[in-house]
Amino acid sequence: MNKLVSLLLSCLFINPITHAKADNWFADTPLQSSYSALSADQTLLAWQELQLSLSQNQINEHYWQPIKDAVLSKTQCGKQLISSVSLPANIDVSFINKNSVNNQGYQIKISTEQVTQPLILELFDENNTLLVTANIPLPTEEYIEFESNDLLSTPKAGIYQLSINNVRYPLVISSFTNTTWVRQSTDQTSKSFIVTPPENKIACAPAVMNWQWFDEQYNQIGKHISMQLTPVMPITSAATDNNLQYAAKRPAATPSNATWLSAVVSQFEYQGEVKVEYIQRFSLPISRIETYR
Repeated sequence: MNKLVSLLLSCLFINPITHAKADNWFADTPLQSSYSALSADQTLLAWQELQLSLSQNQINEHYWQPIKDAVLSKTQCGKQLISSVSLPANIDVSFINKNSVNNQGYQIKISTEQVTQPLILELFDENNTLLVTANIPLPTEEYIEFESNDLLSTPKAGIYQLSINNVRYPLVISSFTNTTWVRQSTDQTSKSFIVTPPENKIACAPAVMNWQWFDEQYNQIGKHISMQLTPVMPITSAATDNNLQYAAKRPAATPSNATWLSAVVSQFEYQGEVKVEYIQRFSLPISRIETYR
């Protein structure tokens, strides 16, 4: 049993002498079955029980996130979470926090590739509210993306349902805006952004940090550019693995048709065959950037 699971279980074991049920090591809560499955090294069962518990109960993320982390750590970041639903395409679901100098918003995006049959995708939140729809009438190998309308508030952590040709595929979505991953430097003349990457998840890839150029209609121009990062000392406390900050200097050259420059920090996981991505993006108009060149 790896260290993450051992720590999780050590925090949740209950003394059987004082518990009402002497033969049960775990508190009688909606998450009891997930804890029991993890302790028995039944990772897939623990995941299925977590999905079921979240679909039937209102549970604070603080209590179920350690279970999700433990499951991802034991399944190659979720790639080994098999499902009875066979996917007719490569499907990504992205949760996006969009920031600029004057406003903030949220959006959800579904993207597909290698679609092998007509496909209708619908994403519902825990209240069964339809958030975004994708309709692909013919098979295609091309990359296609579908975006929701702007959301007024951050997507809540919890259970979501991805309908794939009317078959539900549950997704356990985590919070991703509790900390700021990217922001503009307070010293605007430094031509840099401050990046505080999210903590790495065991068995998952590190966060990805890129620059992206966009035109007036917010269509991406060219490919993304990897950020070159320089460590800086956090203002509030000594540097640790959880609060390392970096300065990311803006690209020197600007495409002639660019209107926006975005600093993008993203982190992803898999839930079976579905890739789930969390993105924070900070955008500046080119006119503002040129002021400080």
